[in-house]
Amino acid sequence: MFLVLLGVGFIFLYIGAELLVKSSSAIAVQHGVKKIVVGLTIVAMGTSLPEFVVSLVAALDRVDDVSIGNIVGSNIANILLILGLAALIHPIKIRRRIVILEMPVLIIITLLFIVFCWDQRLTPLEAGGQLVLFLIYMAYIISNRKIQKELELEQDLVTESKPLWVNIALIILGLAGLILGGRLTVRGAVELARLLNISEVVIGLTVVAIGTSLPELFTSIVAALRGEDEISIGNIIGSNLFNIAFILGVVPLISPLRVAYSIVRFDNWLMLAATLLLGLFTLMSYRDKNIMYLRRWMALIFVGTYIFFILNLVFRIV
Repeated sequence: MFLVLLGVGFIFLYIGAELLVKSSSAIAVQHGVKKIVVGLTIVAMGTSLPEFVVSLVAALDRVDDVSIGNIVGSNIANILLILGLAALIHPIKIRRRIVILEMPVLIIITLLFIVFCWDQRLTPLEAGGQLVLFLIYMAYIISNRKIQKELELEQDLVTESKPLWVNIALIILGLAGLILGGRLTVRGAVELARLLNISEVVIGLTVVAIGTSLPELFTSIVAALRGEDEISIGNIIGSNLFNIAFILGVVPLISPLRVAYSIVRFDNWLMLAATLLLGLFTLMSYRDKNIMYLRRWMALIFVGTYIFFILNLVFRIV
């Protein structure tokens, strides 16, 4: 039964996110909102909607291990597994702006999150601090003309022209799909944990995290196959920022979260290590003032580290 719940839940999450993002983007563009603003908000956050809904539903149902584990596991999977697989397909070109702006912001917010989790709680005050930093970052990106001009060149946001009522109906359907998918996913995760007699935090870090990261997986791999490097890397870094700063900035405001000791002791540090490793690898591949690369041998290290992460969850090697 848990397989049905998880499978159907993931499908509803994916379809719901697609409907919500495309229809919201269409309405925004049709009403004069700049494409860059839409891209940095609705579209950028769209691939993280499944994580947001699952973490919120899990927190409201007091399944905190799934709520936190989903986010930490997704951020680990995004860098080590998804970006690793994408770079194995095609070495990823990374612009200097991402290394000097987005990466430091992601590292700082990740460090802040680790500090806040040290007492195994994430309080509304701590979450609010993360959320404020994220909003400041978004305001800077949207208001900075130089960055806007650069991103406009990279972005190709296509929206279909539909009547307003059709887009509103699709948004409602998308929200309904996300809510239903979130509930089914959380129920399936809890049933799986009980059936296998393993902790809910392990299920959150693995099955749920990978399931809610499917939009990032599809987006990054397709982008890598097409040679759209900026989409591939931007999707991952943007998603990780949104996951940790916005989702875990909003959810504890609604319901304070308890953080499992295993996450505080090991998984948070692996998330930070993966982020630092990504930054280090891009700096190591420095070629000129604007371009850096994530190469296949680096991708092998990422994927190998993720395999170790999964083995450690099962056998507790460390």
